[in-house]
Order: sequence, then C-alpha cells, then structure tokens
Amino acid sequence: MLFSFLGMCFYYISHRERCRTLHHLNFIYGDEWGERKIKSVALEVFKNAGKNLFDGVNLGAMSEEELDKVVSSDSLHKFKEAYDKGKGVVGIVAHLGCFEMLLHLFSLKGMKSFAIGRKFDNEKVDEVVRAMRSGPDIEYMDRSENSRKVIRFLQQGRVMGALIDQDTKVEGVFADFLGQPAFTPSGPMHIAMKFNIPAFVVVTARIKGDKHYVFVSDQLSLDDTGDFNNDLISNVQKANDIISHYINKFPEQWVWMHKRWATKPENVTQK
Repeated sequence: MLFSFLGMCFYYISHRERCRTLHHLNFIYGDEWGERKIKSVALEVFKNAGKNLFDGVNLGAMSEEELDKVVSSDSLHKFKEAYDKGKGVVGIVAHLGCFEMLLHLFSLKGMKSFAIGRKFDNEKVDEVVRAMRSGPDIEYMDRSENSRKVIRFLQQGRVMGALIDQDTKVEGVFADFLGQPAFTPSGPMHIAMKFNIPAFVVVTARIKGDKHYVFVSDQLSLDDTGDFNNDLISNVQKANDIISHYINKFPEQWVWMHKRWATKPENVTQK
C-alpha cells in the first residue's frame, strides 16, 4: 500500500513521465478510450510501478515455498524440457508486471539464468537494479561487456532473460508493437536463430489479491527460409505480437513512460 501511494505521488510530481504516459496511452488507445479512462489507467501505471518495485526486491529473497504462495504460472514443463537439453534458452521478457521476479523464479525452479542490462548513471539506482537481477544461479552482465560472454553463458545451458520492448541503441529491426511500427532489439532473436537455441516469451502480471501470474508461451517456431534478415523481422514480430497481447490485457501494468516509438523508420537502417 505504501509503495502504491508513492507511485501515485510520483505520477503527480513527475510532469515529463506523466505526460509521456498519457501521450502513449492516447497514441495506442485514443480511438477507443475516452480521456477519463486514459487518465485513470495512467495513474494505475504509476501505482503498479510502485508495487512492483517493492515486490521486485522482496520476491527475490523468498524461498520456493514462499514464492509459490504469491506467484502462479502456466506450465513450465516445455520450458524446462528445452532447458534440460543444455543448449541454453532465450527467454524473451517485457517490462510488464513484476518482471524482475522472473529470473528468481527460474532459479528456484532449477534453471540457471543470466540477464543483460545497461549501467544506470545514478549509482544507487544501479545498485538496486543489480540486486534485483542477481542471486543464486543468476548472473548479471552490463550491456557494454564482451558479447562472447553471452554465448559462453548460453553454452553453459543458462536461460537468457532478454527485454525487447524498449527503443534502445542496440541492434534492432522495425516490427509492429501494439499496432504501431517500433524499433525492437533483435539481438536475442538473432542469437536464437544463429545458434538454434529454443526461444520462449515469458511475461508476468499482477492479479487479484496482489499476487502474480506468469504466462509462458509455447516454444517459438522460428522462420528459416534462407533469407536471414526477413526471417529475423518475422520472428521478432512473433514475439512482439505475444507481448502486445498481454499489454492489451493488462495495460495498467506496462511502462508507458518509456519512449517506445521514438525511433522512426526513416531514420535508421534495419540490421
């Protein structure tokens, strides 16, 4: 309750983030939602962000028995079956719900993992993020580190937790996201295709009673027509479609304050 209140306070004092959230919600849902609903969902976005910050820290410290009381999921059988082959798994994740908890869920279910992120300019923020993305059987690496480290972790059979729902200065392609073209990081999908590594989309959302549910896709059927670049775009689109489905289902739990559609198709060459 406290962190929900803090999120609400941040909504009212953070002019830039509030305006960006309202703009993006209007950009996607303006034709079907009225102004009142857009403002209501925008406020909930910040309140949920506050709750998820709290849970992101605390759920990571729970035992499997404790976590199972507040987190339920689709069957992990196919995901674990792919993991047990020892080739590594690309787990495509989104900034939806308490996504920081997913690496700890993998760990508690017997799957070693790793994540890649950028270093934050604010040292305290960076420390908090690293703490949430580290732990037993979880490795965290900075985006600036040698890419060979990623391959080494996958060769160890680890799950790669990969966020692809932001517009960042990394290798990417344009694919529809919530019905609009968006520059999407393609590195994780590139790796899955090049090294024939199984890929899944795994997202989570807060449900009734402030509990969490984890949605696990089937293994993605990756196109392989011989045209690698077109196949890459097609495969990224498959992941975006699944992520978009769950954002549409839980719009109050995604991070609308990010500049998701900042890069325009005419300003970049697809890689």
